[in-house]
Amino acid sequence: MSTYIIGDLHGYHQQYGVLLQQAGLCDEDLNWIGGTNHLWLIGDFFDRGQSGIQCVDMTIRLQQQAALAGGQVQSILGNHELMILCAYRFRDESTSDGTPIVDQWLHWGGMEGDLLAFTERHAAWIESLPAMALVNNALLQHADAMLYINYGTSIKQVNAAFQALMSGRDLRKWETALTEFGEHMAFCGLTMTGKQRAQQVLKLYGGNVLIHGHTPIPHARRIDPVSVDSAWTYAGGACINVDGGIYMGSPGFVYELPEA
Repeated sequence: MSTYIIGDLHGYHQQYGVLLQQAGLCDEDLNWIGGTNHLWLIGDFFDRGQSGIQCVDMTIRLQQQAALAGGQVQSILGNHELMILCAYRFRDESTSDGTPIVDQWLHWGGMEGDLLAFTERHAAWIESLPAMALVNNALLQHADAMLYINYGTSIKQVNAAFQALMSGRDLRKWETALTEFGEHMAFCGLTMTGKQRAQQVLKLYGGNVLIHGHTPIPHARRIDPVSVDSAWTYAGGACINVDGGIYMGSPGFVYELPEA
C-alpha cells in the first residue's frame, strides 16, 4: 500500500484526471484502480479554474470506489473550500466593510458556475474535511501559515474548531479565518525563522515533516510554472510543498509519501 498526495487543483478537472491516470490510480474512464492505496488531496478544489464542482464530484465518487477496494481517498480542508462555503451560506449578506459576500468571493477567483451548481451535498462534504491530519509521520495541512495555532494545540482541537466554524452562523468568525488564510510562505520567507516556525508546528502537532499546498511552487521559488513537475522540499527538509501551480501552467504532479 502506498500513499499519494495531490496539491491544489483550483478547478482544473482535466489535469486532475491525467494525474490520477499517470499515478495508476484511475483507468481511462477515471474509475478507481488503485486498490488498497491511499490518496490525499491537499485542498483548494475551487476557484481560478472552471471545474471545481467536477473536481469535488469526482473525488466523492473515487472515495466510494476506493473504499470498496480497501483503499482510501481523503482531503484536507483548503481556504478556497471555506470561501465557496461562505459564499453559499451567506450569499445575501455583506462583509464587515460592506462588500457583498458573493462579490468578495468572485474577487478571490470564484467561478459563478461552481456556486450555481453548489448543493447541500457539497456543503456537507466540505464540512466533514479535516484541517490537519497526521499520515505516515507527515503532518498534512493546506496552508504554509501559522494560523492553525490560533485554533488549538492538537490536531483534534484544530479540526474540531474548524468544524464548529463551518457549522456556525457567525460571519465575523468566518471573515477572521479567511483573513488568516491570507498568510503565505511562513516557513520559507526568512530561511532561519521559517525553519524554526516549521519545527515549532511539527513539535506541537506531531510528525517529522510538514506537507502543504496554498503557495504555488512557481511563485515561492520564482521559476517557470512549466518546469514544476515535482514537490519542493525546503526548510532543511522540514517542509514539502505540493502545490505545483496548475492554474499557472504547471503540468502538476503526484507526490508519493515515503513509508514511515
